[in-house]
Amino acid sequence: MKIFLRIFQSLVGLILIFIYHIPRFIFLTMEISYAYVFNNPSNLTANPKEHLKRAKKMLNKNKNSLLLYVAIEIRFALERMIQHQLLLTDKISKRMLDEYNPIKKQNNILKLEPDSEHAHNIYFINKETNEKVLWSEYKPFDSEKIKYIQGRLGDLLHPKDGLNLGISNDKWYIDTREFLISAHKYLNENLKDNYSFFQYKGTDNFEFEKVI
Repeated sequence: MKIFLRIFQSLVGLILIFIYHIPRFIFLTMEISYAYVFNNPSNLTANPKEHLKRAKKMLNKNKNSLLLYVAIEIRFALERMIQHQLLLTDKISKRMLDEYNPIKKQNNILKLEPDSEHAHNIYFINKETNEKVLWSEYKPFDSEKIKYIQGRLGDLLHPKDGLNLGISNDKWYIDTREFLISAHKYLNENLKDNYSFFQYKGTDNFEFEKVI
């Protein structure tokens, strides 16, 4: 009797493979394929995090042929980070928005709000209890650091004649990689948990405190 029961269970299991498991596997495969084609996350966006993520991925590959592409991604990240800061002020002009140079954009931000040159803690104020809670922080760009990064990126994207390109251990490759790693780290740290100076400025429930 036990033998017949085991044979019956085996037959049922075999049938289930064809009428349930294989169709289910095909269905899941189709779902994954659909998601890959129509919900592909590898699209170009205006999010500086995406530019820095791609730059980091290329740096990790440790290929000299990718260094200029890393420079492009870091340049895009820098421009869009400063643009984001500028977009959140109601004092902005069309001329400021149309400006492509990130240094000039940064200077425009400082003209609109000189205090944005300094780091600030942003506190939420409960009007009923006057309780003060640390809400977020604003981390400004170092203007001199940004000038240096922009200058080096521009130099990389317009390479000079006479470089020993093609020699893998040439000093140009070594120095360029070290610079790109440093620039990526600086921008990534500035972007992390950072809020625009203008996001809460002038609102009733928020108070800014300069970090000295």
